[in-house]
Amino acid sequence: MATAICKRCRAQAEPTRLETAAGKSDSISVTLRGMPVLACPNGHRQFLKQDFALKLVEHLVKEDEAGLPAGKEKGLIFTHYHCGDCGAELGKNAERRETFPLEVSLPEFGTFRVELTAPLYRCPKCSREQLHSLEEVRKATPPALAEAFRAADIPPG
Repeated sequence: MATAICKRCRAQAEPTRLETAAGKSDSISVTLRGMPVLACPNGHRQFLKQDFALKLVEHLVKEDEAGLPAGKEKGLIFTHYHCGDCGAELGKNAERRETFPLEVSLPEFGTFRVELTAPLYRCPKCSREQLHSLEEVRKATPPALAEAFRAADIPPG
C-alpha cells in the first residue's frame, strides 16, 4: 500500500498496524489487533482505503461469523432462541462469555485478527454451548466495529 496524505493535517501518512482497539454493542464486544491503517507523524489515523470498513463488516458478517456455534432465532414479535442442534429452547441467561479469535484476510489489506466476545448459552437438552443466534451477532457487529474505530480515533470514510 502506498503512502497517502493525512485527511486531518495534510502530512504524509504511511501504512502501519493498529496495535489494538475495542468496541461494544449490546452484549457483543469486538477487539481489533494488528489492523492495517494509515498514520501520519502527528498520530492521526485513517483507513487504508475509503471502503475498508465496509469490506471488513461484509467479510465478518458473511464469512467469519458464519462458522460460529449458534442457535436459531424464532418469532417475529417475541423472539425465542433454539438450539442449533436439537431445537430445544435456550435460556435467557448466558452460561458465560467466550472470545472467538477470527483471522481476517482481506484482499489488498492483508491479514489481521478480530476477537469477537459474546455470551454463550448452554442447551438444556443436549448441553451444546452456542450463541443465541447469528442474526443477533450480525446486528451487533457493525456498531461494535464503529465503536472500536472511534476508540482508535479513526474517522469515518
